[in-house]
Amino acid sequence: MERIFSRRCHMADDALFDSKADTYDNWYMTPLGAYEDELENALVFKHVGVVRGKTVLDVGCGTGLYSIRLSESGADVTAVDISSKMIEIARRKAKDRGQYIWYDQADMAKLPYENRTFDMVVSITALEFAADPLPVLMEMARVLRPGGKLVIGVLNNDSPWADARREHAKREESIYGTAHFFSSSDLRLLFHRTGTFGALTMESCIYTFPDVDEFQDSTASRQEFFGRMFRPLTGAFLVATARKR
Repeated sequence: MERIFSRRCHMADDALFDSKADTYDNWYMTPLGAYEDELENALVFKHVGVVRGKTVLDVGCGTGLYSIRLSESGADVTAVDISSKMIEIARRKAKDRGQYIWYDQADMAKLPYENRTFDMVVSITALEFAADPLPVLMEMARVLRPGGKLVIGVLNNDSPWADARREHAKREESIYGTAHFFSSSDLRLLFHRTGTFGALTMESCIYTFPDVDEFQDSTASRQEFFGRMFRPLTGAFLVATARKR
C-alpha cells in the first residue's frame, strides 16, 4: 500500500508523482487507511496546536490533506508541491470545501518565499524524498519567523513498515525506491545540524503490522496502546517539533 506525497528527488520523478495523484486519496477510503489517518492527524495537530490567525506553510502538500485541515482550523495557509497534478487536485478539493488556500508548484529545496514569512511550517511525509534533507530543512527555517514552529512528520525507519515499503518498491514502480526513511536519532541529528532550532519534541504512532491480511480495529487499538507504552518513537509515523531560535 502506497501513501504518497509528491516532492522532488530528481527531475525524472516528477512524472511518477503526477501519475499517483488521481489514486492517492483512495488509501484513506480503506479501513486501515482511515484508521491510520485518524491517528496521524491527531498526532500532527497535537504538535501543531492552535493555528487560528497564523500564517502557515505546508511543504510537500500533495493533494491538500493537511493544507485543507489547517485552513479549516483557522490558519492562513500557503502550500507548495513539486507535482502540478497534485496541486491541481488540492486546489479543486479546497474550493469544494470552501477554503481559500494559496497553492504554488515549486521545489521544496528552493521555496519561493521571503525570509521570515510564516508563523509555522508544516511538512508531512515529504522530507523522505529530498535528495539532501539538510538544505530542505534550512529552507523551511529560512522562511520561518524567529520563535515560529516547525512540525515535521516522517515515515519511521525504526518501524517494520519501512522494510515493507522498501520491499514493495522492489516489486513495482514506487516512489519508495528513492525514499530515505528517518529514525528518531536521524531527525535529532538533522535538526541539530541546522543550528537554527531549539529543543526538539518527538512522538510516534501506528504500531499495526504491515503484513496484516484483514484490518481489525480492536487488534490495532491494542497494538497501538502497547506500542506507545513499550516501544516509544518506533511507530510507523514519527512527528518532530521545534521552534526557530
